[in-house]
Amino acid sequence: MKKIGIALFILLITTTGIFAQETLRDVVRDYQKRNSEFTMVIPSFLIKAGLAFGDMEEEEREVLEMIDDMKIVICENGFQKSDFSILDNGIKNGTFAEIMTVNDGGDKVRMIMNQKSKQKSELLMIVEGDENENVLMLFDFHGEPDFKKFISMTD
Repeated sequence: MKKIGIALFILLITTTGIFAQETLRDVVRDYQKRNSEFTMVIPSFLIKAGLAFGDMEEEEREVLEMIDDMKIVICENGFQKSDFSILDNGIKNGTFAEIMTVNDGGDKVRMIMNQKSKQKSELLMIVEGDENENVLMLFDFHGEPDFKKFISMTD
């Protein structure tokens, strides 16, 4: 009986590891492990405080209401292809969707999305600058973000 219990326990542990999907948070965490960079986390209570006390336009308020939390990683070194192996594999197998890439001179912005559920999604924005000013921004959203509101803020 003990052997059956042990076998079931091992099977349970290994199958959850096999079926576990990687998230964009894992991509950022993997990058941080290999590169010691400056990281800033903006938790949801700070975003809510900004909404309550901040003086902002209605469009800005609507965008901030969608964000659950945000993580910003500022990098002095240029990004290497090997830094994003989890990301590239996730895009290839359909776990992540690259929704936009913008090249503006020497600057490049990539936006990758992961729809975790109907209630939660995450967006990774990778900004590569000309002068080694590179930034990773990870957003956790309540539901699917409305990109029209994001684009309207850039005008």
